[in-house]
Amino acid sequence: MKTIFVTMPNVSVFRNLYFFPKSFFNQLEDALKLKKDTRVVFLVHKGDYEKYIWFFKPHLSDRVIVEEVLVDPKKNIWRKFFRFLYAYLVYTGTTKVLTTMGMRVDDPPAAANRHVFIIRILLANTFGRSRFVKRKVVPFLYPRVFTERPFEDLFTRYKPRLIFTTNLYGEFDTFLLAEAKRRGVKSIGMLANWDHVDKYFLPLQSDVLLVQNEQVKSAAYRYQAYENHELKCTGYPYFDFIIDPHFVMKREDILAHLGFPAAGRYILYISGTAYCPDEPDVIENILSWIDQGVFGPNIHLVLRPYLGGRSKDKEFDRKKFEGFKNHPRVRFYTEKAWNSMSDAVNFMNVMRHASVVMTVYSTAFLEAAVLDRPLVAAVFDGYHKRPYHRSIRRFEEFEHFKDFIKTGAIKRTFSFEQLKYALAAYLKNPAIDADKRAYVREKVCYKLDGHATKRTLDFVLDMLDNSAEASPK
Repeated sequence: MKTIFVTMPNVSVFRNLYFFPKSFFNQLEDALKLKKDTRVVFLVHKGDYEKYIWFFKPHLSDRVIVEEVLVDPKKNIWRKFFRFLYAYLVYTGTTKVLTTMGMRVDDPPAAANRHVFIIRILLANTFGRSRFVKRKVVPFLYPRVFTERPFEDLFTRYKPRLIFTTNLYGEFDTFLLAEAKRRGVKSIGMLANWDHVDKYFLPLQSDVLLVQNEQVKSAAYRYQAYENHELKCTGYPYFDFIIDPHFVMKREDILAHLGFPAAGRYILYISGTAYCPDEPDVIENILSWIDQGVFGPNIHLVLRPYLGGRSKDKEFDRKKFEGFKNHPRVRFYTEKAWNSMSDAVNFMNVMRHASVVMTVYSTAFLEAAVLDRPLVAAVFDGYHKRPYHRSIRRFEEFEHFKDFIKTGAIKRTFSFEQLKYALAAYLKNPAIDADKRAYVREKVCYKLDGHATKRTLDFVLDMLDNSAEASPK
């Protein structure tokens, strides 16, 4: 029996590979009907099976198996020191934001204090320039420093021929990859989000890395020391769902769902939570312009609060937006898009029929570009004059967004007056910058042909067919 291990470590992976019809999960299950000598073992965090039992249970069999694994390595000063040394073999604009400024205004920057940034830069510009250090030294040391083997028993029991680590940025997948390398088992890796490749150096390389586009492929070569022949472009698998015409809802149905009149139009505002404490100033002005008729009649605002996992973030957004709850032209959209198929379909159609989409620099901009929605960013701090390290402007340093910004597909505004002008222009003529959004779809989204999932599966199955069984190490 040829066995493949596939991880399902977080909601981003669930969105990308599992939840929608014709997903990687569904297509792999169909492939098993033809490959009678193959089975798949899905690996989830200890305790997560109960969370996803509604999804997995109808599919379980002797060849579709779910195993829970506890990955909880002990932390000590030497491990922290080693992690520091290898993580900062990469230092980009994204790393700079995370380590010297931080994402949330009320939290300290990640990875200790920001005053050691010179050491980080030195690491990146000395040892970080050595592909030998990245491909040989760090992978050699990692399993000798992090000696736990949480997947050892599963490898012994199932003897997999291949592992598919769907979120190499995560510790769960890194420990799985370490066990595979100990036993000489082939591996395919993937990054759950397009920003993961330029944050920090990842200590182990999979034999093949599936990347979303040429931009990520180039970054994986430069920052993660992959060779070009190890990098395969697939596109974004869940974009297959976004562009699937079977899930397109009529505009009038979405307007009715939101409680807007049939002739209504709306701006979709996706919150950045504690990243952006001054959003109420921006929303207050947008609503004032709407009330004054600046944008014409029947204009509304859909607010999507941040739906992250931290209760602290949810409470922050609740307080931040509570002043707008009773405004007659505001609707709050609070369903979690990837918790169920119906919620995902609804949210994608709310975005599809928006006249303008506003957000911080997030993946939502990419999704909106796929749907050819005008994109606006308010790159200023409301009425405040915040220092740069606490200003929303710092997010323009995100490495993965620099190329996106250069396309001009996002209308960046640096004052209330510029914001009003940009919104008015797009609401009058949504075709403005359509050519730039088309460029994003072609270059940043790779291929929007509905076959990103199939490309992913084909790479996995081809490698499975050419892989050997795990050794008993």
